[in-house]
Amino acid sequence: MDSIRVFGNVAACILLLGLAASAQSNGLISCSTQVICAYRTQLQKAVDAAAAKNRLDDQLQTLLAVETFADLYIVAHAPQSAFNNFVNAWEQARVDKQAGPTASSSGATNLVSRPSTSELIALALQAGAFTEATNGSTATFNGNLDGMFRALVGVPVVCLDCGTLILKDINLAATFDLNRGGTQTVSTSGSATAAVTAPAMVLLPKSTRQLSVFTARYNLYNPLDPRSKQFRAGWAKALEAHRSELEKVASDLLASIHATLNNLVTNEAYSNLQKEYSDTLRADAEKGSLDKLTQDFTSYLAQVDQLVRDITPDFDNKVGLAMEALARYTALNYETVNQARGKSQATFEYNFSRPVMQPQTHDFRLIVGLHPFGGAGLLSLNGAATIYGEAIPAGAHYQRLRDFQFSGQFDRPLGDRLNHPATLTVAGYIQYRFDPTVIEIGPGNLIPGTNLTLAKDAKVLLGTKGTLAIAQAKITINGKSGVNIPIGVSWANRTDLLNATDVRGHIGITYDFDSVTQLFNGR
Repeated sequence: MDSIRVFGNVAACILLLGLAASAQSNGLISCSTQVICAYRTQLQKAVDAAAAKNRLDDQLQTLLAVETFADLYIVAHAPQSAFNNFVNAWEQARVDKQAGPTASSSGATNLVSRPSTSELIALALQAGAFTEATNGSTATFNGNLDGMFRALVGVPVVCLDCGTLILKDINLAATFDLNRGGTQTVSTSGSATAAVTAPAMVLLPKSTRQLSVFTARYNLYNPLDPRSKQFRAGWAKALEAHRSELEKVASDLLASIHATLNNLVTNEAYSNLQKEYSDTLRADAEKGSLDKLTQDFTSYLAQVDQLVRDITPDFDNKVGLAMEALARYTALNYETVNQARGKSQATFEYNFSRPVMQPQTHDFRLIVGLHPFGGAGLLSLNGAATIYGEAIPAGAHYQRLRDFQFSGQFDRPLGDRLNHPATLTVAGYIQYRFDPTVIEIGPGNLIPGTNLTLAKDAKVLLGTKGTLAIAQAKITINGKSGVNIPIGVSWANRTDLLNATDVRGHIGITYDFDSVTQLFNGR
């Protein structure tokens, strides 16, 4: 086989699929799937031969004998394998993903919210705090609705032509406080000794490992998401621009595929399958039904695929490993990212928070991601407002709107953009609080400095209103298989309760399951 023709077909097919072309300018059928993209010319020729009553048998043989035109069979399978391998490397390299809770949460290591999240699910265990007076430890579970649904039903999470409309842009996260303590009032039933009079009620310590933050995010615009049209178009353009690199791996790919297809020729089930579909495809062509011919041929090739995988269980791996060479070309990787990333990202985020001894709050945040300096890093900008969620008591000395927040963060990969061992982060945060912090003090407690008992659900103002400023520096160690370890330090001019400067350390561990989405591809 001619390797240039093979990979010319591969690159052309990738380009067509990535750009979702609806039809070819020469009038051939729509290139809507990998199979149709690969065999579209042969399917059209079969219909034309039947109409002209000339060489229909030859055209049907082209379709039925996949080993005769191995390059077409490669085109039908290689694009997705190459895309999957590239996406796997790209997902591990991305610096625009938010795995943990926002800055206002106990246990946060992220001072600023990044514009993206996991395409499947992510887990973050973190310790620290930015705006609160006491540190905390949290566990955050983050999941994409479309990714989780596709994983459950056993179909690819990320592919050239998948992604459920609307669902793919919605992410939900739940943050649980791992060390939140509390007390519980319990009545007594008497004293263990006659000499001591037991109190009627006692306070017992209890652990309240409970939901502290719920987050919902919607991607307004995100060209770095491999499921987006912008990313697929950029990836396709980069591959087309580097066709010469594709041709270099053609011989290895052909050798791998030919060995498998040669074993297929002697398989009795394959011969029976060809006989079964020969009359069906002939009838479709003679009727001039291109749609029916395409449908039946797709069904035939699906059964051939199953036979190939029965004979060679690692067939997909062979194609994938051969195409994996694409990811080794630094120029191709860089151009792909540059083509796909666009100039900006935009996400809307909502947070419902339950701080310790404070009223429930609702945060509304707009997140913008920019790519300055030639795309060498990510600049994330946040604008947010927080309101109290509970009823404001009559005569209260605070208002519904709690604060405004503005923050920015720059993430710079240290090393190759797709293979960097660490990421450097510098961030700044400013919050203007309209009133002092509102503290909830339950019934039975004394007013500080007095012997007066507070009424039920009493709230007091503590601290001062005004500006809270925070600066952070952080290094994130990027491990293999989606494991990252953020280690940072922050300085604040005050906290929510204390009007004094504060220096803290932050550490965590996150795991992004996007790096193993191939485990959920249903094969």
